[in-house]
Amino acid sequence: MANYSKDENLKTMTDFLCSSELTDGIHSELRWAAALNIFLSFTAFIGNAIFLAALNKVSTLHPPSKLLFRTLATTDLCVGIISQPLTAVALMPEVKKNVHVCRHTSIVRFLISYALCMVSLLTSTAINVDRLFALSLRIRYKQLVTLKRTYVIVAIFWVISIAFTVLSLFINSIRAVYWGVVLASCLTISAFSYGKIVFVLRQSQHQFGPRALWQRQPNQTVQLNATLYRKTVYTILWVQMALIICYLPYTIITLLLSNRTGRPSAWLLVAWRYAGTLLYFNSSLNPVLYCWKMRAVKNAMNETFQQTFCWLGHIRGKLNNVFVVNGEQQTTASSSS
Repeated sequence: MANYSKDENLKTMTDFLCSSELTDGIHSELRWAAALNIFLSFTAFIGNAIFLAALNKVSTLHPPSKLLFRTLATTDLCVGIISQPLTAVALMPEVKKNVHVCRHTSIVRFLISYALCMVSLLTSTAINVDRLFALSLRIRYKQLVTLKRTYVIVAIFWVISIAFTVLSLFINSIRAVYWGVVLASCLTISAFSYGKIVFVLRQSQHQFGPRALWQRQPNQTVQLNATLYRKTVYTILWVQMALIICYLPYTIITLLLSNRTGRPSAWLLVAWRYAGTLLYFNSSLNPVLYCWKMRAVKNAMNETFQQTFCWLGHIRGKLNNVFVVNGEQQTTASSSS
């Protein structure tokens, strides 16, 4: 009863998560979750690093579209090199024994992860809108959707996400409101954009055939590659579906914890931790989807992967030569003495 009274006085989610009373019986589960996050941090880093390097070789994407894909991959890369290692540290039972270290680590992890998730969600929605503009604006698309304007939009995404993340530290209620509004708005906009795209695709296929989406502008002929366009649309659709699947369990369990009336159960805490790991898994999954659904990206990633291994092999060969030369010199010196 004394422990329960103590837990009732804990006011924030971080206090609950760093409470030793909640984690005494689930040390092994927390260690497994920490190990899983460490493994996924490597896959997220390698996959997104290769994708970013390969994206420079892809010439079929319009520069603003390429910037949006690059921003999405950058957030996933940051999840792998920052958020997941911090999560692994915060999950270790040894860290949880020190409430102050656990609290500070959890706060830093929350700030970074929350901002990255917001930027990722906004960017994936912007890619859907960009694909809709490419279909509906026709020849005006390249005139209106410029690289400079896209840079401004991406910068706004980062500023808004960071600002609301920091503000949520001081106003707890704004976190749920902002997350709910952004999530609902992004899903609604994405659903509308994709529905509009499917409608226009079917209409254009009947008018212009399966290879061209639109043409016949005044005094000129404009044609959009239907095959390439559909692959890009389907790719971002898969990315959006993966995002929803990975985010939904975490969102549901977070709402359950936020609306608690007393001490949450240890197993609900374990479920929340693994749901957070599933959310991070989205960062490792996205490069696989890019490689699977976009042939140009797949070829570029394969080429980059092979070049990376060739470069590492070259470095290894040079190091071996250095060690051999040093060894021979030492042997010669010993023989002379």
